[in-house]
Amino acid sequence: MSWNKDTLLTLIEAQNDWVVESEGECLTISNDEGIDVFVYVGAQQILVETALFATASVKDQSALNSLILRSHQYVPLTTICINKIGSEDYYVAFGALSVASKGSVVIEEIEALFDNVTEFLDLYSDHLNVEIMV
Repeated sequence: MSWNKDTLLTLIEAQNDWVVESEGECLTISNDEGIDVFVYVGAQQILVETALFATASVKDQSALNSLILRSHQYVPLTTICINKIGSEDYYVAFGALSVASKGSVVIEEIEALFDNVTEFLDLYSDHLNVEIMV
């Protein structure tokens, strides 16, 4: 099966602990902890992502970037990048998978991202000027 936004919406709506909304070209999924994940389906891949914190809230970006590059591989199925959201740069956690992935793999990717947000925030909290609540 090759996923598109509508077939993914049907798959994700079947998950009891998630609330999903379709907005334009993406799906927004919220879990019971208040974490929002955004899912985009392209021609070849599905991208699952969530913003962690603004770069402006980081004490020393070089130190944090070094820590991220040395540690993110310990958190399964998720990596981190910096993306512009609106007019501000954010550290964003994401995972990507093929549009030909099984439904169970898609769900696993989303679950992993939800789980990993808390782990990343705990791991990197000493580098932030603000306290992030999840």
